[in-house]
Amino acid sequence: MTDSTTWIDDEEKYAVIALNVKLDFPMPLQKMTPDHWAFSDVRFDLPAHWRDWLGTIRTQAVERSNLFLLSKAQSWDPDVLDGESVKLKHQAQLFYASLLLASRFAPADKPIMLSGYRRAGEIIIRSQDEFDPPIPSLVRRYPAVTLAELQLAARIASQIAAIETTSLPGGHWRLFRVLHLYYEACTIISNMDRLHQYCRCIDGLIVPDAGKTKRQFKSRTELFIGPHHHDMMGEIYDVRSDVEHLHENKHLEIFDRLAMLELVKKLEMIEFVVRSALVRIVVEPKFWPSFANTVALQAFWARSEQDRRALWGDPINPDDAIADFDPQYISDAELGGT
Repeated sequence: MTDSTTWIDDEEKYAVIALNVKLDFPMPLQKMTPDHWAFSDVRFDLPAHWRDWLGTIRTQAVERSNLFLLSKAQSWDPDVLDGESVKLKHQAQLFYASLLLASRFAPADKPIMLSGYRRAGEIIIRSQDEFDPPIPSLVRRYPAVTLAELQLAARIASQIAAIETTSLPGGHWRLFRVLHLYYEACTIISNMDRLHQYCRCIDGLIVPDAGKTKRQFKSRTELFIGPHHHDMMGEIYDVRSDVEHLHENKHLEIFDRLAMLELVKKLEMIEFVVRSALVRIVVEPKFWPSFANTVALQAFWARSEQDRRALWGDPINPDDAIADFDPQYISDAELGGT
C-alpha cells in the first residue's frame, strides 16, 4: 500500500470521495475518464492538524476508507476557492452518484468528500462534506464493488455531465428530478418508504394521465420489463398507494413474516427496474430527447407501441434482482418484527 500523496501532484486542485466498501480488486490510481480517477491502494493518513479540523469521526472514516473517487486538475491559483473548485466537487459527486446506479454497494461508514489542493508536497484540505449512505440490500447485503461497476459508474458520470451541457428541446429537468429521487431513495431506512420513492421514479418516467395512474403504471412499464410482470407491478403500485395515503397499518400493525418477505422481494425488483432503466437512458444518447422532460415523455408515450419497443430494445428482467433471495438470512427485526 502506497502513501497518501501519490494520487495528486503539486499545484493541483482536487475533490475526492472516500468510501469504506468491499472490493474484489486492487486498484492503483487509474484515469477512468478525462474528469474521473479512482484508486484503492493508498493509506490515507491525515496530518494531525487536519485530524483536529475534521474531527475524530470523519478522520477515522477517511482513514478506514479503501476506495477513492477523484476529480482533479492543474490550477494557477490552487489555494483559491473558485469555479474550478466547484466544478471538481461536482464531478466527484457525479462519480459517486453514478456508482449508486452502477452498483448495490453499501459503505461501512458515511462517504466523506474532501476538496483542496497540494502545494510543496502537502495536501491541503479546504472543505469537507459527507453523504447519507445507501441502505444495504436485504438480498445482497454487502456485495463487492467490481472493476466493471466502477468503469460503468465513470461512464454514467460522463454522460450525465454531457446531458447537463446538451441543448435539449424543453430542457432536462424531469430526467434529473428522477435521478435525484433515486439517489434520495437509496438512503431511506424504511422499506415501505423506499419502495414508495422508487415508484415515484417510475411515475417520473411514464407520466401517467390523471385518473389512470395505476393502469398505466402496469401497462407502460411493460416497455421496460416485458408483459410477464403485469400483476406484480399492480401489487407494487398498491403498496405505493398505501404509503402515499398513510395506510401502512394494513402491512405493519400485525407482523406477518411471509408478507414482509414478499414486500422485500417487491422492493428489490422495483429498485432494479428503476436503476436499470435510468442507466440505459443516461448511457445511450438516443434516449435523451425522449426522457428529458414532461413534453418529450408525453410525445414518447403517444407513439405506437412498436416504435417505443424498437427504441427501447430488450426488456429488463426484474427476476434478476432476487436471484440470490434466501429468507433464512433475513431476520424478523429487519422486516419490522420484534
